[in-house]
Order: sequence, then structure tokens, then C-alpha cells
Amino acid sequence: MGLLSPSSGDQHTHRAIKFGYFSQHHVDQLAMGVSSVELLQQSYPGKPVEEYRRQLGSFGVSGDLALQTVGSLSGGQKSRVAFARMCMASPNFLVLDEPTNHLDIETIEALGKAINKYNGGVILVSHDERLIRMVCKELWVCGGGTVTSIEGGFDEYRRIVERELAETNK
Repeated sequence: MGLLSPSSGDQHTHRAIKFGYFSQHHVDQLAMGVSSVELLQQSYPGKPVEEYRRQLGSFGVSGDLALQTVGSLSGGQKSRVAFARMCMASPNFLVLDEPTNHLDIETIEALGKAINKYNGGVILVSHDERLIRMVCKELWVCGGGTVTSIEGGFDEYRRIVERELAETNK
């Protein structure tokens, strides 16, 4: 995403790629003293208010809710605002870091359906088994300085973890 410089090697990013990043600490990155509409206006100035409201409404933040200060919203509502802001830029590659934090089961399911409909690239970092099973075509495990592709998907990953736990507990 260009946020960090590689410690070695080369980095090549296609010039047309537009990243959308959802941080697990997204709440810390939202201005709490403004409304959701104002937050989008600050991030993407120059659009009609109706466009900001339409964007927020498509993420379930509509009516008076869009005019309340971000600080007064629930954790799940703040997540929806963060998703709306991220998608306002029409990214073609999403990096989602623990996107289910603060979301209820229905919203997690809606997120999974939206990811499956999304026509761009997605990297999902999650501990939420339901979301992983719902959307992931490939499963890569990062740890110990390596990245490993798990051919058998989540079930194979679970077997590996259970074997490792059994050996640790011997």
C-alpha cells in the first residue's frame, strides 16, 4: 500500500491500483466531533451533500444518524462510517484488517456478501471463522517470519493448529 518501505528487495505496484484500507483500529482514525456527513466532506471535498448521504445510507447510516457526531455512534455504526469513507474513493483493491470488530452477526453476513460481490482484489486479515469460510478462496498463514499457503483451506488450517497444540501440550 506504500505505507512502509521494504527492508530489502523490490516493490512494484501497478500504477492504476487504488487501495482501500480498513484498519482494525479504524475508530482511532475517525474525527469524533463531526457528523458522518462532515467526515466524508472533509475526506472527499466538493461533492453535493446528497452524495455523502447516499454513500452513508448504502452502509446503513441514514437519516438523523448521518448527522449525529461520530463520537455518539456505536462501535458498529462507526465501522459502517469507516467502510463508507473507504469506499467513497472507489478502490479496486481492499486490505481489510479485522473488519468484523464491533459488527453484529447480521452485519458480518452482509459484509461477507458484499466482499463476494466486490469486483476487485481483497486481502482479508481475520480471526472470524464465519467470514473466512464465507469469502476466502485462498488461505495464507503468516507467522514465524514466513507466509504459507494452506491448500486445504480453513479445515486444513484447523487440523494443523490442533496438531501443533497437541504437540505443545505433551
